[in-house]
Amino acid sequence: MTPRSDRVVRATRHVGVLLLSASLATRALVAQPMASPPTPRVSAAQIADSIAAQGDTARAVALLDSAVRRDRRDAAAWHQLGLLQWNQARSARAPGYMKDQKKIRLLSAADTALRLATQLAPDSARYWLSLSHFNIQSGVSTMRFASSGQARDGMLAAERSGEKLLLAEAADMYGMAAWRSYDALANRGLPIGTSRVQLGSNGNWNRNNARDYVNSIASKIQPPTGDNDHAAALAMFSRAVGADSSNLRYSRHLYMAYAERKQWPNLATVAALRARQFPLDFQAQLALGLAYHRLANETGATRAFDSAFVLLDETEANRLKNLSRILRPRAPKALQGQISDSASWLKLPSAQRDGLEAMFWMMSDPLSLTQENEFRLEFLARVVFADFRWTIDEMDLRGADTDRGDIYVRYGPPDFEMSLGGSETDSRITLVWDYNAKLTFFFDLQPGFATGRVSFFDRNYVETLRDAIPVSFANVPVTRLLDTIPMRIVRFRSGADSSDAVIAASVPIDSLVRATPLDRVPVDIDLRIFDQFVKVRGLESDQLTFVRDSANAPLDRAWTRRVGPGINVVRVEALQADSKRGARAMARLDPTTNVGFGMSDVLFGNKPELQRGVTTPSRWRDVAITPNAGHIARGSALGLLWEMYDLVPKNGMTTYRVAITVERENRTGAVGFAVRVLDNLGRAVGRAQQFRDRFTISFDRQGSALPVLVEYLSLDMTQAPSGGYRLRVEVTDLANQKKTARNTEFRIR
Repeated sequence: MTPRSDRVVRATRHVGVLLLSASLATRALVAQPMASPPTPRVSAAQIADSIAAQGDTARAVALLDSAVRRDRRDAAAWHQLGLLQWNQARSARAPGYMKDQKKIRLLSAADTALRLATQLAPDSARYWLSLSHFNIQSGVSTMRFASSGQARDGMLAAERSGEKLLLAEAADMYGMAAWRSYDALANRGLPIGTSRVQLGSNGNWNRNNARDYVNSIASKIQPPTGDNDHAAALAMFSRAVGADSSNLRYSRHLYMAYAERKQWPNLATVAALRARQFPLDFQAQLALGLAYHRLANETGATRAFDSAFVLLDETEANRLKNLSRILRPRAPKALQGQISDSASWLKLPSAQRDGLEAMFWMMSDPLSLTQENEFRLEFLARVVFADFRWTIDEMDLRGADTDRGDIYVRYGPPDFEMSLGGSETDSRITLVWDYNAKLTFFFDLQPGFATGRVSFFDRNYVETLRDAIPVSFANVPVTRLLDTIPMRIVRFRSGADSSDAVIAASVPIDSLVRATPLDRVPVDIDLRIFDQFVKVRGLESDQLTFVRDSANAPLDRAWTRRVGPGINVVRVEALQADSKRGARAMARLDPTTNVGFGMSDVLFGNKPELQRGVTTPSRWRDVAITPNAGHIARGSALGLLWEMYDLVPKNGMTTYRVAITVERENRTGAVGFAVRVLDNLGRAVGRAQQFRDRFTISFDRQGSALPVLVEYLSLDMTQAPSGGYRLRVEVTDLANQKKTARNTEFRIR
């Protein structure tokens, strides 16, 4: 072998050794894997949390107790132990005396554990917030007030650590602490001497003069107290929303602060911004509806509330719009069997409630001529405000369901508000709400809890008032711009299941045009008939123009419409759009029996005469008469027209007796009145009995054996004084002595 070949062989052998070594090394690596990084140590708090999540709280508490005995400085274990002990005794916490000694010991241990956690780890925002939550749910005022400082410390810790969500939670809690202070201090009155509100048997003041009585024992401090606390709360709520804009509770608190001080433009701005940011946020739409309604933007309020109810789930939507909130708690004897109280309402199936709710708001709508139902909007605005203002999350209490919320939803914002402090030994506060409508309410407030109950000695009064006046919308501006339209509706039979309704109205044009500077004033006049399903079954609208200086009397209008079976509602309205002045009349027509012996209503009008070419009227339309609403000028005659049905024929004829009674409503004074009953030829009919305040007459009639008989007369009341009168028309079928009658009223002006 040459030297060169020898070198090649030696090199080849060397490479083989290297390859063999590499192969053995690889096998060794495969046989013995590389060591894993050290596993993080699982803390006792984490293990206990996992055990508690599986439902074994006792084992988790025992584990944590052992952990803190081994290491007294284990902040996480103390914190978790405090949370579990608190949860075990949570149900026992309530204002007042606690009797369960075991749970008292658990709460005491939880308090100690949560405090130790904050002392051992003062930079933990979570620990401070847990302690603050624990104290705010206490039944002791001093502990609830202490939660304020703990929320502040939690906020400072979150600022240092940069934990944005914890910062938002701490800011909101700190804001609520300021809010509870505001609730106790707002609108304070400075006592005059040593007098206090007396509501029991010692109270010797007239409730109608409640505001004067309160002002006699205290003077409202000006500017109103609570401004600093309100400003602090508002700032904290704004900060919480800024740090976590997705949290509904924080935004609700911000809405609450703006609404409480009637800062409606600010509320509208914040809610609109949030509604754009979160299109599915129903709460923002509710806040927007409240703000717009208070700003008199009813179109915007309607749109916002409708949007909110589309986004709400059915349960919450029904809770908010629950009509029982403004029904009387108990049905009076006269209305028993009808849906007039909250207990009867809540027993109804949901589908039936929906239909009656629509009927209620249609009947309550001040003007159908406008696109909005101002009373329904006011109701929703009140419920939303109450929920924002008096909801207490830690007590699981919704604001509209509280005592203050109930009164607010029924009667609206008070016109006068003052809080009066107790004595040195009595920490309670008396809050007074007074309304211009002579309604007054007293609440007992407990500092630190932000709750108010109707005062003990005032509860009977409030219960009686709810039954007598279940709701008032006196604060809605449109009520001060509404006039009344006198209206009469007369029904004549038309088939077995329908009637012809003659609707006569006297529209007060003079009052509608008086408030406008226009020389020629447009007025919209509208007739609408709704059926029992709140569907429009008849509609007629006109716009008439009046010369302002010449419009000095009401305008008489009349319509004839066919109405179906079941309930029908007739509305006649007028609106002067420039001055926003309106007038309305509304009547509910209940179902009538359209078969068998009976008579129609009595139609009022001018002197009735037969239509041209008619010799014997077969129906009311054969008689020419201009209907009126029952208002006639002094010195005039009043025409009467009615029909009679299914009288029994005898010898091919029907005979009946008509008895008419006219009676003055106001019987005071020495002046009597005279009446004559005239037929269509102007001849006096029958023999009358005349008294100073009462007139009666009866006479017999005979007619052909027809299913419908028509009677028409005139009352000559030229000698009668102005005022109101009651009229009774009674018909007796002389073949069988059956009687039927109609009672009504009219007025001579």
